[in-house]
Amino acid sequence: MVDIRPFRATILNPSLATEKLVCPVYDTIDTANYRRFAQEKNNIIHVTARRKDMVRDDFIISAKKNLDRLIDSNVLVEREKSAFYIYGIIYTLLPEVLSQLHENDRRFMYFAFGLVCLVKVEELGKGNIVGHENIFHVNTLERYRLMKSCMMNFSPIVAEYSMHGHEVNNMFEEYLGFKRPHFVPNPEKVPLVDVSLNESRHLLWELTDPEIIEKIMCMSNDLKILILDGHHRYNASVVMNERDGIGYTMMMLMEGGDRGLKLLPWHRAVRNFNAKDLEDRIKKRFHVDWEGMAKEELFSHLRRRDNEYDVKLGMYDGKKFSLLRAEKGYVKEMSEKKGEIVGLDLIILHDWLINPIIHGKPEDDVSFNASPSEAISRVDNLEFDVAFLLNPFSIKDVEKKAFIERKNFPQKSTLFLPKVAEGIVMRKIE
Repeated sequence: MVDIRPFRATILNPSLATEKLVCPVYDTIDTANYRRFAQEKNNIIHVTARRKDMVRDDFIISAKKNLDRLIDSNVLVEREKSAFYIYGIIYTLLPEVLSQLHENDRRFMYFAFGLVCLVKVEELGKGNIVGHENIFHVNTLERYRLMKSCMMNFSPIVAEYSMHGHEVNNMFEEYLGFKRPHFVPNPEKVPLVDVSLNESRHLLWELTDPEIIEKIMCMSNDLKILILDGHHRYNASVVMNERDGIGYTMMMLMEGGDRGLKLLPWHRAVRNFNAKDLEDRIKKRFHVDWEGMAKEELFSHLRRRDNEYDVKLGMYDGKKFSLLRAEKGYVKEMSEKKGEIVGLDLIILHDWLINPIIHGKPEDDVSFNASPSEAISRVDNLEFDVAFLLNPFSIKDVEKKAFIERKNFPQKSTLFLPKVAEGIVMRKIE
């Protein structure tokens, strides 16, 4: 049984220019974006994200000081009533990102909904809440220390549930008075928050009707929840529950069948390895197809698969694009040995190519990139030496990995869109 509760949200003061005060989720911010958002002294980034050159201990101290300043100056305000919150995100995708999706999933605009609430914490995989990615323990510890110092959730952990009748989403649309993706503002249901960030529009509505809250709580009893985005924050909440007795954390629950919820891969850029070692490993277990192909052709070839053992990877070495096709006999052998079928391309990329060759730590020498261009540019500017480009999974793939195989993907395997923003909805931990 999933236990959810309403709560009193903390939000940015609506009387302020809030668009200047929000920022992307901390683990998607690079150095350039940090500088951009940090120019505004009251931006929430000063609390939620650590500068790359900042020591972790200094970050925790600085975050608490900045949070106290934002509360004392009335930049952050707490709502009076406990409520559920409807979080809507309207967004578009760049052409190169759309090209990674199947033609039937490509649209001019997407509009996703989520229910923001408190969820009772339990150990992942032991009950009704599961994850699907491995984590870096050091990052979990940093998030725990931030939460403990500030006693605040700064953005909701995003999780997915299945509901074939779409009852919750239908209830939201009926309550708000419009059908997605067509957004016609209802003057009787004005959002608490309405801001744009990086070409996405973030809307937050407060839902205080006791009858609707009770209906939603009843509907959630039999749900199984899959963490999509926020594994480190959720594991930090598990630690907080064990050490400090804080039993609930803030989540945004999204229906897996929502047409606005999209899944893309994180592409890898890698450095600090011996090039000859990589070349030998490719020769041993891969066929190099379509060497020197154009980037535009790559994803079309990646999507063509004969069966689950047909593993293909895109590679860019700074000079040319290549399509690597793994030897199926080796793939099948690994699949049977591990007891896994979903995500073999990612498992093989890490187990056969990345992990054995890098000299340092994965968190230092592997860059995770939301778009192919980001990974490619990191190679072109000589920051990294090679980029690996991947196929996206489907939501069903991730559900199978989590609920049936009961396994995790490697770190940063799935990029779910849309992304929530820091500062839209927060929660004081009592």
